[in-house]
Amino acid sequence: MAQGKPNEHRAKLQVCMSDLTNDLIASMMKAPSSVQIVASPPGAGKTKTIIDVCRQLRLHHKKIAVVCQTNHQADDFCRRLVKACPFANAIRFAGGTAPTEPPCEGCRVIMKSREFPEGTKIVVGTAAKWSMIDTCEEMDCMIVDEAWQMTLATFLPMLRFCNRFILIGDPGQISPVVRNDTERWETSRNAPHLAAPGVLTQNMKIQQRKLPATWRLPHDTAKLIQPFYDFQFDSAAQDGERSLIVENGVSKVGYGDIDAALGSLSERSVASVLVPAPTRGVVAQRDLDVAQICANVVVRALERQATAIALDGQDPSPRRLLPKDIGVSSTHRVMVQAIIESLPPELRDVIHVDTPERWQGLECELMVVAHPLSNVTKASEFDLETGRLCVMTSRHRSGLVVVSRDHVPAMLANILPTAYQALGQDDVFGLGLFRHRAFWDQLHAG
Repeated sequence: MAQGKPNEHRAKLQVCMSDLTNDLIASMMKAPSSVQIVASPPGAGKTKTIIDVCRQLRLHHKKIAVVCQTNHQADDFCRRLVKACPFANAIRFAGGTAPTEPPCEGCRVIMKSREFPEGTKIVVGTAAKWSMIDTCEEMDCMIVDEAWQMTLATFLPMLRFCNRFILIGDPGQISPVVRNDTERWETSRNAPHLAAPGVLTQNMKIQQRKLPATWRLPHDTAKLIQPFYDFQFDSAAQDGERSLIVENGVSKVGYGDIDAALGSLSERSVASVLVPAPTRGVVAQRDLDVAQICANVVVRALERQATAIALDGQDPSPRRLLPKDIGVSSTHRVMVQAIIESLPPELRDVIHVDTPERWQGLECELMVVAHPLSNVTKASEFDLETGRLCVMTSRHRSGLVVVSRDHVPAMLANILPTAYQALGQDDVFGLGLFRHRAFWDQLHAG
């Protein structure tokens, strides 16, 4: 493949990202109060965009607050910020459960807002920390990372300390987890349990900006997950630039479908393995057959010396995968444990197996996922919510293998939307059904 056009394509995407950053800065500087919202596909450079905004605002001697959703995300952001901007005067605003040691050199930990130094600074803390403090000096700009994971109720207290906000995140992934009864707010325009960017967009008529492309996902995977989003996006990697090659090796009895799936990753980034549904009874939530197939995919990929090739990267040379380059995910903890137990003992501590909630923000070369509807015979609204499926199928850079029970397409075809939602509200059940069907059709196309 000629390299000129793909390189030109990526150069244009970088210009778009730079223009977006400049627009955010300009809009914030000219308005005494504002809320700007940026929607992003997976792996589109959210953190890079936030760091670029911070660097430019720092040149204008602004006081900047960065809001992350977890302590891990806050620590990771501090490390990346200091690496990109060593003189950022970074502060890790920590709570009682966070480590008291700085996450990196060039960053200090402060636990009380009254101890903030005067002048220009970049203060990084969790949403829980920022929303619970009583007093704080007024910040010039507050930037919320992974904003679609934050409820309106968590966001509103932050208005006490700032008038200008940038909310950036991925609207296709997992919605905020709320354990309280929310029925009373079903028809509210200011429902406190919903994601803050969605409520603000609807009520304030905000025109969302978009990050243009995913830099993580291969070209055809971007098309696969497109149904999870209500806006179009591209992939920085063009068709054929990412692949996963496996050696032929010696065939093994019972591994035919797995070997075929792994072999197909040289031509496309996504493969499917179907497991026959039980002839008697129903599929258990702890599905040992699916768990074993997921583990076998991992083992077989390592046995056949799976090798990642990325022609869009700085180093296009092939790289053989190590166990740490492979991840596995399932939506249920009992299945996560079953998959771990199905792996050989020497791999159980090095292969990252976890739920999609814990996979958010992470990536690997090869991802193996258990389809969330495989152990479902009658799908509920929770089952059809696609955020978890979106997370699981957007962690990989080179290849994805989806392991499913073969009854899934028939089940999806037989579901009738209920339309039980409150008057004027989105049909979450019907939308989830539409997206699941579109995903399945795209997964098995061609």
